[in-house]
Amino acid sequence: MQQYRKMEDKEIRNRIVRKMLRNQVVGGHKKQIDTVVNMTLPSHEQGRGRDLLEDMVTDPDAPIEGYGGGHRQNVRLTSVEDAVDYLKSNGGDVPFGFD
Repeated sequence: MQQYRKMEDKEIRNRIVRKMLRNQVVGGHKKQIDTVVNMTLPSHEQGRGRDLLEDMVTDPDAPIEGYGGGHRQNVRLTSVEDAVDYLKSNGGDVPFGFD
């Protein structure tokens, strides 16, 4: 049986922000919450990742905002600068070309 390492919440949040930054999910570009979680995290962490991403949308210190209405639950970064600052202040890895 394969053993999976449980990721820390901070590591999950940093990974989500980093992936959204690399894919430039900012401005008019948006993604559904499920899409972000699925492209970012291993399957055994996706449930927790979804919860953390939803929490980040309501956290004024997080660089992620909800976008649009309806049932789709779209998210995007508030700005590239906010995402870079968030990663730097939370020990995350800033993608090449954004620092």
